[in-house]
Amino acid sequence: MSSPSAAPRPWWQHRAPLIALALHAVIFLGLFQLRLPPGAYGHMSVQLPVGATTGQWFDRLVADYGTFGVVKWFFDTHREVELYYFYADVALHGINHRKPPDEPGQGHFALYRNVPLEYQPGALLVLLPPAFFAHDYDGYLTAFVLWCGLIYGASLWLGLRLMAGDGPLTPAQATRALWGSVFFLFCFGGVAAARFDHIVPLICLGSIAQFRRAERTGSAAWYAACGALTAAGVLVKIVPGVVLPGALLVLCALGPRPRWRPAAALLTGFSLTLLSLNLVFYACWGEGYVRSFTYHLDRGIQLETLYSGVVLAAHGFGQPYALVENFGAAHLATPLTPALKLISLLLFLLASAAVAWRFWRRPAPATPPDAVQALAVLTVTFLLVFLLTNKVLSPQYLLWLGPLFAALYGRRADFGPAMLLLLVICVLSQIIFPFLYTQMLEFHPALVALLNVRNALLLALLAWLLWRMPRLLDSPAR
Repeated sequence: MSSPSAAPRPWWQHRAPLIALALHAVIFLGLFQLRLPPGAYGHMSVQLPVGATTGQWFDRLVADYGTFGVVKWFFDTHREVELYYFYADVALHGINHRKPPDEPGQGHFALYRNVPLEYQPGALLVLLPPAFFAHDYDGYLTAFVLWCGLIYGASLWLGLRLMAGDGPLTPAQATRALWGSVFFLFCFGGVAAARFDHIVPLICLGSIAQFRRAERTGSAAWYAACGALTAAGVLVKIVPGVVLPGALLVLCALGPRPRWRPAAALLTGFSLTLLSLNLVFYACWGEGYVRSFTYHLDRGIQLETLYSGVVLAAHGFGQPYALVENFGAAHLATPLTPALKLISLLLFLLASAAVAWRFWRRPAPATPPDAVQALAVLTVTFLLVFLLTNKVLSPQYLLWLGPLFAALYGRRADFGPAMLLLLVICVLSQIIFPFLYTQMLEFHPALVALLNVRNALLLALLAWLLWRMPRLLDSPAR
């Protein structure tokens, strides 16, 4: 009589995923915490001649801080955190360090009212927690990096739970997802520890989790909750709103017939929440709150966008161009800028319509499609559309994709080409910013070419997702 076969070991009892999990801790607790001493850049600059070359600067770095100083410099990309600390200090203490200490309003400054803020109020929920554990900027920076790690880890965990399907996560799935995530963080670089954009995939995955609960219960209330969470995410950063069209497409075009009632509940939850929160925030902050939106509408064509790359490569289409540094970034100034701003909106609408058409007209999948997996695929596709067609393309926007891509790669081994392409894009983006950004600002031909290659690969990634969409909706064998 044969003995029953032993149950398979859970994924956390396998070496490969555990090593990858440990490396996540090494990255956020160790590498991303590295930084040069305060005032290091100023100290080096006074020892260098005016117009020093990159080689001279690098030699000075090694002479002053040694070989390990180069490693610290590689990960020391935290300048944006100074702005977050400034906002947190104003919000918690009413102190504006950009004003003299004896300024009459010190201790009573308020965000939106007399200190402009370009982020929506929900962003403060991300920027404030590190300030509760810090007494100065250095403490805030340390806490913020840890906070980024926690948010990223929560996104990755939630993505793994969602993409595991109905059963437990298998060792093969965990290994693919966790190693894909490790390589993403290494290829992305230290900017991952200096931006709060980690919150975008967490909100997207949270909305998808609500959608899964709604699918399992059939309750209109859960569909409304999914819409409400998506709307709340829009007031953290507008991007999580892409979950809404994805969820509506799944409800109206995935099954044998449209499901209008759940779609109506989803849309109602989104609309009522968005309207209510906007009314409350406007009542609290008035025109200052409105300016947090118009700030982004007023921005020009940022230097790293698809549009700037094409204009620079074509020598401005015979038009003069220059660089304008405002809104905390570098923007391309050209007579074509007003037209490009209009084109960016039209392209976003057209590209979104193309995604919807591709999903609606897809061939029937070989196996019954999984609604949660379909929504995840649509979410990353719409995120790419927004990223590519937007008039601003900052490097941190790629953080929106990391945990979602890793989770989908864990779900399906055939998502590997997309994961690999994202890694190459991250490496190129890290070269452009922060390491060779000075040359980018000078329109160096090699950097212009590199920018266009990076953007072409982003387009190729979007094309791959559209091409493979019917297959990506199949439920893979575990």
